Amino acid sequence: MSKCLVTGSFDPITLGHEDIIEKAIRAFDEVAVAILVNPDRDALFTLEQRETMIRAVFGDRVTVFSYTGLAVDAAKSMGADFLVRGIRDAEDLAYETEMADYNRAHGVETVFFLSDSRLRGVSATKARAALLDGCPSKYIGEGVIALAGQYLEDAE
Repeated sequence: MSKCLVTGSFDPITLGHEDIIEKAIRAFDEVAVAILVNPDRDALFTLEQRETMIRAVFGDRVTVFSYTGLAVDAAKSMGADFLVRGIRDAEDLAYETEMADYNRAHGVETVFFLSDSRLRGVSATKARAALLDGCPSKYIGEGVIALAGQYLEDAE
């Protein structure tokens, strides 16, 4: 059985993330989505809120968990032989190629999926700004918009 791990901050999960995870679901028997907990970065949404948003999009088609540290260690801990990464542009490719070399040296291969051309401008940074400006539909799916709006209202 082939297992892969898709990692990110998912703050929030964007249409670009959804595109890559859907591709992983089609390519692998088991897909886990791992939310990086970075103590040096302030997230807009709590870990629990990000988990809920991911589950709202994918239901039981993926396993969701959080991790700290290195993605390669998270992949090994769940028995995944592959990390899945999305590529939007040449800058992503250069960075992700370097990371893939590191991952391979530590026993985990990286699989790249190209982002849908309509989603190459999507990023979580732009999605957060659009949420706060009230125009997020270019970056975030409707279900996530509803949850994110609720979470932001609750925080006020």
